[in-house]
Amino acid sequence: MPRFNTRLCEAADARKLKNLNDNQSAQEGETELENPPGRLATSGAVEMRVKLGSISGGKVLDIATGSGDFINVLMKTLKDYDSFVGIDISKKDLESAKKRFKDQPVELLEMNAESLEFNDNSFDTVSMAYSLHHLDRIDKVLTEMQRVLKPGGNLIIQEEFRDGNQTEAQKTNLLQHTWDAEIDTSLCKTHRETFTKNEIKKLISHMQLEQVEILESARPVKCLSCEKRYKCEDPKDVDNIQDQIKEIDDNLKRLQDITDPETRKNLQKRGEELKERNKEFGNATPSALLAVGKKCAH
Repeated sequence: MPRFNTRLCEAADARKLKNLNDNQSAQEGETELENPPGRLATSGAVEMRVKLGSISGGKVLDIATGSGDFINVLMKTLKDYDSFVGIDISKKDLESAKKRFKDQPVELLEMNAESLEFNDNSFDTVSMAYSLHHLDRIDKVLTEMQRVLKPGGNLIIQEEFRDGNQTEAQKTNLLQHTWDAEIDTSLCKTHRETFTKNEIKKLISHMQLEQVEILESARPVKCLSCEKRYKCEDPKDVDNIQDQIKEIDDNLKRLQDITDPETRKNLQKRGEELKERNKEFGNATPSALLAVGKKCAH
């Protein structure tokens, strides 16, 4: 089992730092709720922010944490928390997260989410964001998340979906994601097509949860505290489109590792078409669901 730092002096320092972070997060949260730009204000992100702000996180485990984006969101939005543990199978992403959370109450561990190396009922909150479609054995991961969550503890899942009333800019992002997923699949890496709303809800319904609440937003919660939140009001923002085209170009370079010539040719053509679509319609993050529930106490 992973060993957690329990030395009193370090724990005291961590508590002091957490209190400072809590105060800063509270001040940032007030600003986020008071001053979001127009489309963001009506997207549903504010309601998600309010819901997360009602949760006392305690000891939080974040699954498939990557570079720690959702830990950062929860630090800014939860009512309060004690500490975080983030797990991922990517050493590169974890190294990035370690630099990001230096001197903060965050422990980062290389671990397979299908077989969590924690005792039953170890965490007050277990979370995962934008990762369901990257999982090989989804049911196994969800079962493990529930196993390590304390009875009455909070389970938080955020995941984008592909159906519903998406804008043309959001459709661009979804098409780009599908293309990227097909490249990964061709290179034997698990990456599914974005789920529908009902598919996400069905996965969550199989978990033993109570007091489940599902919210929907056209923009991610993290946009509320992002310094680019005003620029992102325009899906055709020049910097945004340049970033998207660079991402497409980076993925096009990966095609050289695909052995089948027809598959490679098809993906190459679609990549070039996606560049043009980005210029015409712009690019925006798809709508997402936020599911919050509690593990049954019995």
